[in-house]
Amino acid sequence: MKAVIFLASAIVLLSGSLSAQGMLRMYRMMYSVGGSFSSGQNDLDIKGTTGSTGSELDHETVRLSTRNGYFISRNVVFGFEFTWDQTRGESRPKPNPTNARYKNYDRNLFVGPLLRWYLPLSMRWFTYPEISVGYRHYLGESEASSSTVSTLPVTISARGFGANAGLGLGYFISRNVVLDASLRYSYNWHTGSYEIPGQPDLDVDFHGSEIGILLGLELLM
Repeated sequence: MKAVIFLASAIVLLSGSLSAQGMLRMYRMMYSVGGSFSSGQNDLDIKGTTGSTGSELDHETVRLSTRNGYFISRNVVFGFEFTWDQTRGESRPKPNPTNARYKNYDRNLFVGPLLRWYLPLSMRWFTYPEISVGYRHYLGESEASSSTVSTLPVTISARGFGANAGLGLGYFISRNVVLDASLRYSYNWHTGSYEIPGQPDLDVDFHGSEIGILLGLELLM
């Protein structure tokens, strides 16, 4: 909720202070590609009277997005967004005499209509609020293994609804090419099935939200 209030307040303040059109012209089409990458590691140690235990966790997330549309007016674009991301995690207990590992993969796909409003700040700089809503598909897989045992993957497959609200900043590096960065708040809701090998599937219902940044390149034609 705080993120939504921040985005709405920024849009109101910016729209009240803008007057110049800058390098924005009578374009017809907008094509963009963006993405982000993050990688990290968590190291947990729990000290007890008989020694110390803990775990190590490695994780990385790759996200790719394309947002393309048609200028329905000089400053407003209507189009579609397609976004794909994958998060990989691997954890290991400490100590680990049997080389035990727990791996998981989360994959998300989003597609839906997009609305963006360009607001010039100066000759080359502009900002834009945008919103997109649409279909989401989620696939999660996890498995555990060690030198003595290995388990079959457990899978969650679900479909649902997603919504994104963002505020971006762009810079014209030429008449038609723009570098941009956007701060986005996303919400999602899914229903699907939890699949355990050799057992009946279970129904699942889950939702979530996040704040992230996309860095990208635009072509205005």
